[in-house]
Amino acid sequence: MPRRLSIRTLAAAGVIVSCAAPALADTLRFSHFLPPGHYFDNDVHAWGDALSEASDGALTLQVFPAGQMGAPADHYAMVRDGIVDAAWVNFGYTPGAFPIADLIDLPYSLEIDRDVASVAVHNWYSAYAPQEMPDVHFCIAHVGAPGALHSAQPIATPSDVAGLQVRPASGAMARFIADLGGSAVQVPATEARQAIERGVANAITFPWGSIDFFGISDAVPYHIANTLYYVGAGIVINKARYDGLSPEMQAAVDSVCTPEWAVNVGASWVEFENNGRQVLADMGHTIHELTEDELTAWHEAAQPSYDRWAAAMTEAGLDPEAIRADLDDAVAAAQ
Repeated sequence: MPRRLSIRTLAAAGVIVSCAAPALADTLRFSHFLPPGHYFDNDVHAWGDALSEASDGALTLQVFPAGQMGAPADHYAMVRDGIVDAAWVNFGYTPGAFPIADLIDLPYSLEIDRDVASVAVHNWYSAYAPQEMPDVHFCIAHVGAPGALHSAQPIATPSDVAGLQVRPASGAMARFIADLGGSAVQVPATEARQAIERGVANAITFPWGSIDFFGISDAVPYHIANTLYYVGAGIVINKARYDGLSPEMQAAVDSVCTPEWAVNVGASWVEFENNGRQVLADMGHTIHELTEDELTAWHEAAQPSYDRWAAAMTEAGLDPEAIRADLDDAVAAAQ
């Protein structure tokens, strides 16, 4: 008759694994399309560190930068389809997919400090994300660095853009340039300098620091100081992945899906971009602050952008005035 092994014998043989052994961390795969080591990439890692700390190390973030997992325009679908667990999504990269969020990208939509704008956008869009993004778990909405108009020749009024070729930062900016009588020149940021030097483009809508970073500073010595636009973006999480977490782990995720993190994710990138304005001033560039009359003219020139957006909202059965009023209220609260 075989001899029974005692509990003590089994333990000595290493058969019993202690219940106190730490569980393996659950890794969330996160994708974005900026280079590794970029300011934004560093901010994403800081976000992941905060998630790990909030979960006592049970959740960790594996970051895939530089579009390794897919093209920039595919990031929402990648999260929806479970190719990655979470991603940073530029709302305007999928035209028509998020028509409410398109309000963020319109010219002069948010003429406020970036941090205030990010808090306002996050709080405002949190109410609309379930409607526009039902296939994912919404985490954060925010804006990037403020963008301005930079040119090879002086520009002060909307009429000065007529006949010019402008490299736009987004689809919203391309349509705005067309409203002004200009033409949009679609080239990558890395080719913008050559386009301007060859006369293919006369101007560019861009954040400040990137003008020098991409070597465009010599080609565009004239700048309008006022913020022309922001670009809306955010973090979304695969719905099944989030729903499958324990309540404690969901709470950990929720702790980094806040207005504070809407500011912090991208904050160092924005700081770099904003510092670029002084860099250009030190180069002797002309930075023109619009007069009250000039700014009024630019606001009037932007009205067709809002009319198109409002028409799209109405066609979808939504109330554009109420949606815009909600954003205005969120801005007032954030300030």
